[in-house]
Amino acid sequence: MTGAFHYLLFPIFTLIGAIFVVSGIRTVREHRRFLHTAVRVTGTVTALRTEYSSSSSSNTRSVVYRPVLRFTTVDGRIVETASPFAANPAPARVGASLPVLYDPADPTKARQAGAGGSGTFHGVIFTAGGLLFGVIGVIGDLSTFT
Repeated sequence: MTGAFHYLLFPIFTLIGAIFVVSGIRTVREHRRFLHTAVRVTGTVTALRTEYSSSSSSNTRSVVYRPVLRFTTVDGRIVETASPFAANPAPARVGASLPVLYDPADPTKARQAGAGGSGTFHGVIFTAGGLLFGVIGVIGDLSTFT
């Protein structure tokens, strides 16, 4: 590699890595904050929302399923809200009873308890990927000056 591209490539890797690390750490912190205040109740999956995403590079569409959760808060309100997490295969079947965690200040902020709704996992993956990009960027930067 020669020219300006060579001198821009590794700083771009470092910048992308830093963005991913910050995003991952924020995700883990927000999830832990949620878990600290969340209330656990039993809920029911009332529907699965089908969502499509498309990739412009490969002209393919993928499908994920987002569960709609219905539960009763500790003060007796019935709440129905979509989970912030979607997956394929579907994380639960319609009609299934499962533990739900919700924010008592805003019960519409609810998710399936357990690994299927873990923001910590996603945050750790983002952080690890960011560290990898960052290390590649820094090593590449250092190698351009030797």
